[in-house]
Amino acid sequence: MWQPIGVVAASGIAYGTVAKYRCDPNILGCQDPQLEPGQACCTTQSNMGWRYLVIVLGGMTLFIFFLRFVVFNFYESPKFLLSKGKEQEAIDVLHKIAKFNRQPPPALTVAHFRAIDIDAGIDPQEIEESRPLTWKESTIKAWLNFKDSLIKLGGLFKNRLQTFIFVLLAITYMVNSFSLASRRA
Repeated sequence: MWQPIGVVAASGIAYGTVAKYRCDPNILGCQDPQLEPGQACCTTQSNMGWRYLVIVLGGMTLFIFFLRFVVFNFYESPKFLLSKGKEQEAIDVLHKIAKFNRQPPPALTVAHFRAIDIDAGIDPQEIEESRPLTWKESTIKAWLNFKDSLIKLGGLFKNRLQTFIFVLLAITYMVNSFSLASRRA
């Protein structure tokens, strides 16, 4: 909902700054070799519109950032916290939401979650074993997955023909990308 409102606000600010504080599009830049002595040119001082736009939008962004972290308190969703195994934190968030909405606090406890798990045939010991990984454990797991990926890539270089084809394709891709970029420029 806020994205279209932001686009309209940014467009209005751009119309008020960029359109008003810019050089005539037909005037050459002061460094242009086609510029004749004494001819009017576009200087930094006469082309400040886009700079004003960036300054205003940056100021608004910093203001909203300040409001987000100092004035408004946002909480993780209870669904997310439950998916991470943080039942007590999910219950705490529900209590804060109820308090904000001036409603009675929910009568939900961690024991209710355990009872639901037992009714569903889930062993509480299994839940403890499937806890979220720590930062160190997830880093080690990511490294092992990366290492496995590198080993699988080794199949590209098993013999000279496969290596030659891979190198040719890589060079072709790079040359093609470079030529497309130079055509656009």
